Amino acid sequence: MALTIVQIKLSAEAICGVTLEPYLQVRKGSSTTVSGDDIPVEGTPDSRYVIRFRWYRSVHRGGQICWVHPDREATVQCILCLRSRAEVRKSFHCNPECLQQHWSTHRHLHEQRRLNGPPENGYVSDLSRGSQTVTSGGETWIEVGKGTAYTPTPEDVGSCLKCEVAAVDLQQNRETGSSSSPLTARVRPVPLCPQRTLVPIPPPRGSNPAGKFTALTYNLLADLYASVDAHGHCCQQWALAWQYRKQNLLKELLSYKADILCLQEVQSNHFDNFLSPELQKAGYTAIYKRKTTELYTGTSYAIDGCATFFKRDKFALVKKYEVEFNKAALSLSDSIPGEQRKAALNRLLKDNVALIAVLEALDPPQSEGANRRQLICIANTHIHANPELNDVKLWQVHTLLKGLEKIAASADIPMLVAGDFNSVPGSAAHSLLVNRIVENNHPELQNDPLGILRPASKLQHNLHLASAYAAVYDARDGSAAQQKQKRRMDPKYHEPKFTNMGQGFQGTLDYVLYTTNSLLPTATLELPDEADIKSSRTTRAGLPNETWSSDHIALLAEFQYKHN
Repeated sequence: MALTIVQIKLSAEAICGVTLEPYLQVRKGSSTTVSGDDIPVEGTPDSRYVIRFRWYRSVHRGGQICWVHPDREATVQCILCLRSRAEVRKSFHCNPECLQQHWSTHRHLHEQRRLNGPPENGYVSDLSRGSQTVTSGGETWIEVGKGTAYTPTPEDVGSCLKCEVAAVDLQQNRETGSSSSPLTARVRPVPLCPQRTLVPIPPPRGSNPAGKFTALTYNLLADLYASVDAHGHCCQQWALAWQYRKQNLLKELLSYKADILCLQEVQSNHFDNFLSPELQKAGYTAIYKRKTTELYTGTSYAIDGCATFFKRDKFALVKKYEVEFNKAALSLSDSIPGEQRKAALNRLLKDNVALIAVLEALDPPQSEGANRRQLICIANTHIHANPELNDVKLWQVHTLLKGLEKIAASADIPMLVAGDFNSVPGSAAHSLLVNRIVENNHPELQNDPLGILRPASKLQHNLHLASAYAAVYDARDGSAAQQKQKRRMDPKYHEPKFTNMGQGFQGTLDYVLYTTNSLLPTATLELPDEADIKSSRTTRAGLPNETWSSDHIALLAEFQYKHN
């Protein structure tokens, strides 16, 4: 049955590293129209009628184009790129401001060329590589791929791509009907992931810390929540695609070189198929706890959870604890009268989880010549998000802290508590974490329809927790970088001014907390301001965007062990 191409759609936006896959409709015979997914492609055995795909890159002629903005002609060239024999195409910019904004990238290119020499193909033209070329409408195209999908490479940046699709009768070796050849705009380079540095905290006078490690917390924005409806106000659709975001997030995570990673909103299939294998290549061991209920995304079911990674040359896993707040809710509901039990479960069963790991330092710090085993407990959690359910948030945080108290009672062990708490500074949950109690007159205690927060005197714990970023305020005055860090923090609660920037909300929800009697923060990751976050698409800041691939920012702190 002969095939005819009815319709083909291809994204006009082409980004280096983001896979392009056209949507295709094909007519079988004279009536039936089906998706291209239902038709065999070239190379399928025992098929007479197939779909053939060819991908081409345009050979750019005429004036040079901006490497960062390939839709603009270049007006400025970096002469140091030429002297260092960096790739020529990366030396061009559309204006001096563009060059200045990306000067750190040029410095990196110059240094790489100095260390490694010029790239093999740095000055070689497309036409000299021996690939098949075609001429169409006076333009020259070079074949770059076959198959239903194509992932643009760095060599494609600045050129247009063409996908030629044809229905073919293999028996007669001819096309059936006319072929279609949609084009993309010029391929854009992969934007740089956020560039942030550690800001040292001057240690207290007389302190004698030993040992050092870094810990990060980051809500990655699971793909199942990354919809255009929720984030299209600040992020273009191509930058929301997981194929793009996963590479940008991985680059960002690896750039921080953290010893411990506490990640939230890690989709289970993305943990298995991407994050875990990629981070294992980088020297990490992974543990994972998924939430308790899958969500339907419109095409399939998906679920996210918390993932903790640690450098296997620095730590070994001693024990893992998985916390399901739903199990605690079911236990609590047994004490609630029958007629109220259903309403209580409806309010408390929210599928949130926590992942607790007890790790042993493989190179433990030495204290006064003693040889001792150094353990550390890492708690990674994602607390419920609904702003109308502050009682549930507080109950979840309290439940987690009581579990950590039991671990602390069994061993004298430093602790880190990190994650997305979905609670702003000054909230009841935040107060419980950093003050060890919630004041009786805290306004959020008025919202307690189940009576689970009464009496308020039970809302306490004996863990000596403090925020790592708050330590910036407690330290004596230091460098200009430290003063800049302070300006990007809330002067009342001594927390970052924001860790989340979504539609209709901007504030802090994420924290890295530590036990003050056993750990000392010595540095924190540089905080961005709104100008750093601003998307190229809009005049105002917003997360995510093409550079920042989550609606949260990463927090990281460096710690040293305290020993008496």
